[in-house]
Amino acid sequence: MKKLIPTTWLSVFVALALLLAAPAYPQEFRHFTFNFGFGYSPVTGQIAQRLRNGWNFTGGAGYRFNPHFETNLEFEWDGFPVQPLVLTEAQVPGANAHMWSLTLNPKLHLLPSHKVDPYITGGAGYFRRTIQFTQPTLQSVFIFDPFFGFLPTVVPADIVLGNVTRGGVGGDLGAGFDFPFFSQSRIFVEARYEYGSTGNIPTRLIPVTIGIHW
Repeated sequence: MKKLIPTTWLSVFVALALLLAAPAYPQEFRHFTFNFGFGYSPVTGQIAQRLRNGWNFTGGAGYRFNPHFETNLEFEWDGFPVQPLVLTEAQVPGANAHMWSLTLNPKLHLLPSHKVDPYITGGAGYFRRTIQFTQPTLQSVFIFDPFFGFLPTVVPADIVLGNVTRGGVGGDLGAGFDFPFFSQSRIFVEARYEYGSTGNIPTRLIPVTIGIHW
């Protein structure tokens, strides 16, 4: 019986591999595509001394010329905490950073008729990075209570002391895969290397994103 266990697991593994590699059921081909996703954005290179790893949100639309090739216009927003060194140098109590980009990204699907479809993508566009220096404060607001009506109170807030914004051209290159989710929508998981020419210190990051497209 013990000798059969490895054989059983091997059979299960082979069956799953064949299932994932099998062609998907035919679906109506649509030319226009839309996508959105979110994920983790590790920074790399010299900028990692100034910013810490952050998060991202992406959204876009595109046109699929055929089952193998499409191109997408994508917007991405990345938010980053700053390193303590930045606060010390600027002599401010707080700071945050973000970068947005608008890129045109061709995408090549390697196995478009399969349930698991690997793809490669890359492109170029405009990148804009902003670092804000802030100071915590209290702000007066009104809240509504059904019994007492509007009541004045104070809530924590940040005063923007100043910001530094730099923008320039950049590009990205990455790969991922997608698989069926619901109806004609598919879930995708991808990782890219991105470079933004944002001043003396360029912004380099490797965002990992999970999302849905249809």
